[in-house]
Amino acid sequence: MNEWIAIGALAFVGLLIPLGMMAVSYLLRPSVPETSKRATYESGEVPTGGTRIRFNIQYYMVALLFVVFDIETVLLFPWAVIYRPALESGQVTLLEALGPMLLFVAILLVGLAWAWRNGAVQWAKSPHRVDSQAEVDRP
Repeated sequence: MNEWIAIGALAFVGLLIPLGMMAVSYLLRPSVPETSKRATYESGEVPTGGTRIRFNIQYYMVALLFVVFDIETVLLFPWAVIYRPALESGQVTLLEALGPMLLFVAILLVGLAWAWRNGAVQWAKSPHRVDSQAEVDRP
């Protein structure tokens, strides 16, 4: 038997089963047309307002910073696992092992300082801080 026949038969069965299930469910399902089923969320609540909602950019900035620093930790763990046996056996010096990692962390700290200075990590101003800032601005 040709191996392509088996692959073709498997592909045919792989398509036949889902299509058959959809056909059977289409024939057996109840048909009750209602206008509420065509609503946007079908939750029983009448939608109000527009669908375009402005999200605060801070959500995305915090998520992006989380991803960057999460990946940093993922990259630091294998580094430590690889360099520990090399340090113990004396194949590399401490500076040779720590140098690239410290440079990597320093670059990330510069990025964090830049984000902090630009207010990317500041979630929202507290009312106390806004009031105290207003008092400073008064003549």
